[in-house]
Amino acid sequence: MKTRLNLILLAAISLAGCAKKNDPPPQEPDSPKPVPVLTKVVKGHLLKSCDIALVPSANYRIEYTWNTDSSLKRYTSINPATQQSANVDFHYENGMLTRITTQNSLSEGVYVFKNGKVDRITSRHLINPTGRNYYFTYNAADNTPARIRYYNFNEAGEHLVTEVNYTYDAQKRPVEITSTQPNGNKRIIRFQEWSAPFLFSPWIFSEPEMDLENYELYNVPLLFVLDRMPTRFSEHQQTVGAAETMTRRWEISYTIQQEKLNFRRAKVFYPAHPQLDQTVEHTFHY
Repeated sequence: MKTRLNLILLAAISLAGCAKKNDPPPQEPDSPKPVPVLTKVVKGHLLKSCDIALVPSANYRIEYTWNTDSSLKRYTSINPATQQSANVDFHYENGMLTRITTQNSLSEGVYVFKNGKVDRITSRHLINPTGRNYYFTYNAADNTPARIRYYNFNEAGEHLVTEVNYTYDAQKRPVEITSTQPNGNKRIIRFQEWSAPFLFSPWIFSEPEMDLENYELYNVPLLFVLDRMPTRFSEHQQTVGAAETMTRRWEISYTIQQEKLNFRRAKVFYPAHPQLDQTVEHTFHY
């Protein structure tokens, strides 16, 4: 499941980081702003493409195609050096997203909605009865995600991998996201600073089938209720009976003009392993 051009380098989209080398290109006139209807998973300006640079090498491009109702139809990952590409297609029924398929992949993503919100996201193998289920629970007052229960499944049934719980501030932004495994070990993401507000499509940052390292942050139900993105956050690990340690931290900058994201530079730092530090740049075209 993790091969499709590393699914569009969504490791990159998952936010490693970047350092800006050139000013973003001049922007074209604004695209229509689609109505934010979660059942169609539409939000923000409609992108034509996104150029991704993994500094100091490796460049990739993602091109977007939209339906007439502004729902996402397809995005294509392209390696400019080899012209190798992979398509990710979005399928709808009665205006609601149902499946996401990836070219040359043996898996697909399935979306199930309940009361206008994502109830479950499934990434399933098309031949073997295996995959992952993500079940979402929401806060009744504001529809922000309250919990995700993540299971692996096979012919024997489901096996709980982790439970994710959210804590928000008064502005409905996450303060802390805690993932707890059945054995009690925890992974905690803490947020320190946020960007200025801007309009964005959840698909800029999310991985359709949740095959993403930081899915606790970069999932469509959470991204849909946010009007900005974090600029500083950190990851902490705590095993049962041991002290908590910080394993990674992120610093991300955004170039925003008239609520439109033009450029993003993300850097990830590993305090114990600085040789792993990484930078990724995203340049957005509309």
